[in-house]
Amino acid sequence: MFLLIAAVVSAWLLWRALRPRAAPLFSQRKHWSLLLARPMADAMGVEGFYSPACDHFNEQAQKIVRAALLHQAGVRSNCDDEAVRAHLRASLEQQWYSLDLQALTASDEPRAAMAFACARVAFVARCALLMRWLEPDLAWRVLLLNAQRAQDCFDSWEDFGKAYKLGREQWVAAFRVDSLGEAFHEQHLRQLLAPGSGAWADIPWHTPAALSPALAG
Repeated sequence: MFLLIAAVVSAWLLWRALRPRAAPLFSQRKHWSLLLARPMADAMGVEGFYSPACDHFNEQAQKIVRAALLHQAGVRSNCDDEAVRAHLRASLEQQWYSLDLQALTASDEPRAAMAFACARVAFVARCALLMRWLEPDLAWRVLLLNAQRAQDCFDSWEDFGKAYKLGREQWVAAFRVDSLGEAFHEQHLRQLLAPGSGAWADIPWHTPAALSPALAG
């Protein structure tokens, strides 16, 4: 009996060692950086946004987000993919932090504008990566620095969510177009923060700094 049990255990250990490995998950910091865009990713119905196994959009997804992404990035709608890549390579890393903050009105609440900008930068950078407009190293540098900016400016997911809600409202109230999302109500925020089920609920707000001397994961 003992020999039979030992044989079964040995066989199980061998199977475990040789079985195909699941695709590695994003690091905590990378996943966190994408969660900033949750209201927009939900609104646009973007598949694969949070999946490490997804490295490009399918044709249908490209059609859904292409025009909105070009508008957000300040690129002409008739540019081909190579022209978009050249523009983003030359400008994104130097200008990402000013996107949606370069033309604030006198009545805009600064923290609300910052939350809205943080969410949109996260969405644009990840989508540009999935459109194959950005190299992964550049995209993740922007995503992680944008995440650090959000952590420095806000105290919690709830603080960020409330500011984002106001930021979107004041953006649209000034007749500015939000082609990357839809109205974000208090109910949506409560759903994201709901313990046990909300996408933001069980994720600590503070993570290791993007500029930490430790190797970025």
